[in-house]
Amino acid sequence: MDGREDLKNLPPHEFLSSSLGFLHSPFLLPDLEDAVECILEAYKNNQHILLYGDRDSDGVSSTCLLGFFLRSNQNFKDLRLTILTSSDSDPYGLCPEAVSKIKQTKPDLLITLDFGSSQANEIEELTALGIKVIVLDHHEIPERIPKDTFLISPRRNDSKYPEKKICTSVLSFKVVHAILFRLSDQYGKVYESIDENGEKKYFKNGCKLEFVPIPKDLNPLPFPDKKIFSKNEVSSDEERFIFHYQNSMIPDLFTTLMEEVDLAGIGTITDMMPLTGENRMIVKLAIISLRNTIDPSFPNKRFGMYGLLKHLNLSKDKLSTKDLGWSIGPALNAAGRMGKTEEAVKLLLSEDLSIAESRAKELLQINEDRKERTKRNVDRMERYFLRKPERTEQSVVFCYEPDMEPGVSGIVATKMATQYKKPAIFVTPDHGDARGSIRSYGKENVLELLQRLSHLFLHYGGHPEAAGFSILQNKLPDFEKELYTQADLWINQKTENKSDVDYITDITLLPSEINDNLFKEWRDLEPFGQGNPDIKIGVKAVKPFHLTPLSGGKHIKFHCMGSGSLKYMIWNKGEEFQNMTSNFDTLDLIGSLETNTFRGKTSLQFMVEWFGKATEA
Repeated sequence: MDGREDLKNLPPHEFLSSSLGFLHSPFLLPDLEDAVECILEAYKNNQHILLYGDRDSDGVSSTCLLGFFLRSNQNFKDLRLTILTSSDSDPYGLCPEAVSKIKQTKPDLLITLDFGSSQANEIEELTALGIKVIVLDHHEIPERIPKDTFLISPRRNDSKYPEKKICTSVLSFKVVHAILFRLSDQYGKVYESIDENGEKKYFKNGCKLEFVPIPKDLNPLPFPDKKIFSKNEVSSDEERFIFHYQNSMIPDLFTTLMEEVDLAGIGTITDMMPLTGENRMIVKLAIISLRNTIDPSFPNKRFGMYGLLKHLNLSKDKLSTKDLGWSIGPALNAAGRMGKTEEAVKLLLSEDLSIAESRAKELLQINEDRKERTKRNVDRMERYFLRKPERTEQSVVFCYEPDMEPGVSGIVATKMATQYKKPAIFVTPDHGDARGSIRSYGKENVLELLQRLSHLFLHYGGHPEAAGFSILQNKLPDFEKELYTQADLWINQKTENKSDVDYITDITLLPSEINDNLFKEWRDLEPFGQGNPDIKIGVKAVKPFHLTPLSGGKHIKFHCMGSGSLKYMIWNKGEEFQNMTSNFDTLDLIGSLETNTFRGKTSLQFMVEWFGKATEA
């Protein structure tokens, strides 16, 4: 398995293109059309709308994407709108604290973003008060969907949307698209297509219609000639083609969508969605949008994003997928981790450039504080396992001590999983209770493990790769005891231990063949990430030299004979690498290429993921 299974049937022109013409119609999502009518009706009747989002990057991105649109679009002038997000002290989702805030705000319409799917009781408590509720969420769908609620989710069994793994930021983007289409004269028009066999097909709002029988008063319009668009501009399937054709007839629609897509791409990357299908296209479009935001000559009203990109020192010409996941996303996420989600929201909703730049500086300072807290927790975690090395021998590594600091448990759990090469759980105290994060190491579904232990939790949820839970502190001893037993059963059920590791590389090269030209040749294959991993390079029989230990030998930088000035980097295994070079004249490497910018100069470097003596080339 090379991680690209979902890409193999994708037409090459679609894989390489960047166009809004490859997006699916939002009206394929369940409840979306009714939800749009509900939003428009609320505005028409001067009702109060409350957006309530989760505190992580996807929650903040989806909330601000929809919030910015509703605040700035002329179709919603003087809209009564309140925007809230959960705080660090709140448990996940519609917890009692969130329900209390909603009741105090007294909205006529509540839109939850990135939570709500599994909280039917809480939602029905609110709808009983006369509050209309729309849920935008992409998490697992429970058996019982809340009554009198519009649940917009690609995971619903009745969803006709082709993509299942899209984040809430994309759902927000879809709502914006649907509203703009609904307000145009293209809404509701029916187009008729006749194939070579004389069979007629009908399309409405980008969706194929199924009529039994066909209404007599349909009055369809003729299907346009597909040659009006270039092959790289639009999909070959009829649903997406006709929807793009209709979109092209709506003034300023594409301009607005390109402004809004930036946060959809950021949410996709930070929530680790697979970069296949539509997700891939949205991230590519988001990068174009962000580059436009940086460009001082480009008309721009997204002052908050401009301020953030400026103070992150991101370049218009060099901004890439990596920047979404390693710079922009973490900065937005830091606010929630440090209990200051509102700072990220205020920045993204800024309507004044000078205020936005000031808020960007404040957010980046929060991110620096988050980094320091992470360092302290990582140091405590490593000392914890030095004192208790037997705990690293379990099938899942677990760490909890009363002096751990909250807010960064996910980051530390990820470091634990990487360091000990197995699923990891990191728990911190949290306002009298405790909160934990679990991360997978390979392809384990960590939600399945949490399900086995769910009777101990106050709340839990998340994704197969990354999840979290809250628990009473006095339950932690019982949790740890049951954890190891259940983890053994879980691991044994899902995986078979292997002594060898199999890596699949895309290409095997000589050191002399790795250069800037090679790197540029495959940049069109971006964005890389989940579902579309970076190009993996195998290099046989290299001779390392000029070894430079970093961070006391924890990391290492070196060169290889025949590679010229190309630098090779290894993280967290510097000592192991030095020992191996003492025992072997040559080594085999597997890794990927990336650029590194330092003091204004950009250079190519090879990031080593594996080293040793390969049994096969």
